[in-house]
Amino acid sequence: MRVSMLVSAVVALCAVVCASPAPVHAQAPLKKITFLTNYTFHGRHSPFFVGLDKGYYKAAGFDIDIQPATGSGFVITAVDSGKADYGMAEAASVVQAAAKGAKVKSFMVFTDISTSGLASLKPYKTLESLKGQRIAASQTDSARVILPILLSKANIDPSSIKWLAADPGVYSSLLLSGQTDLFTASLDGDVPALEKIAKPQHKTVYFTPFADWGYDVFGYFLIAKDTTLASDPAAAKRFAEATRKAVDYSVAHPEETARIMLKHNPALNYDTTLAQWRQTIKSIETPYVKKHGYGVATDDRLQRTVDLVKTAMKLETSLGPKDIYTPVLQGH
Repeated sequence: MRVSMLVSAVVALCAVVCASPAPVHAQAPLKKITFLTNYTFHGRHSPFFVGLDKGYYKAAGFDIDIQPATGSGFVITAVDSGKADYGMAEAASVVQAAAKGAKVKSFMVFTDISTSGLASLKPYKTLESLKGQRIAASQTDSARVILPILLSKANIDPSSIKWLAADPGVYSSLLLSGQTDLFTASLDGDVPALEKIAKPQHKTVYFTPFADWGYDVFGYFLIAKDTTLASDPAAAKRFAEATRKAVDYSVAHPEETARIMLKHNPALNYDTTLAQWRQTIKSIETPYVKKHGYGVATDDRLQRTVDLVKTAMKLETSLGPKDIYTPVLQGH
């Protein structure tokens, strides 16, 4: 009987202990951050919303606010001035900004190759064919850096083209109405959307990627202020790892990714968003990434990017990989 009563008491005590709430450990509050995409929202930006939706950024300690921008130059200026914590910007713009003294650095490769180029309603197969043509681009569009690089390499005077300052939101209407001959576009952003509105007008869309004209550099970097990377590299690493997780999921589940993008941005079109993201995947799944790992940059390729921009822009400054890139991710 005594043994039975003792067992019952122990069982009852265990029940009380097990039912008691576990000790509450103070959890660090989420860090509010602002992240800028390089452009108005479209399919390329889907992984960031996947990271938000799936809780990857929250798990990394961030309360992320994703905001659109009007070009890589705008993003760099905003990050440099402390108006945004992180952002994405095209590689050429990052190099040029660093040469001019901007206190920003990249810390992760988002797309391995550039998807940028020129959209038009007739083919432009050579750089020579651009002479005298009107090209619409915002004042902070990275193409204003990239195209002069390519023209200079081909010994063509960059002033032979006519830049038309415009907001990205009216690029397509300017082209379709004949007010511009070309506009700076991306294969994974503007082209699918342009084709959708050009087709009912029985107009054919042509796209020439800058890569076809010798632009062999990285695509988009994730950037932060250099002091931020120096004072809190662990935060940048967590952000990069959360982004890599979001990209991996988005590549594996493109249809769900498009649905998530629309969930957060209802004004977008599902088919267009999906087509855009599928094109972005091509700039991510490259032989280089398979060899080195997603998000990673090697010094030799960083130096090639730097040298190309320096030569074309006649930059009188000494820049190396460490001046534009702080690695936070490990490769294979």
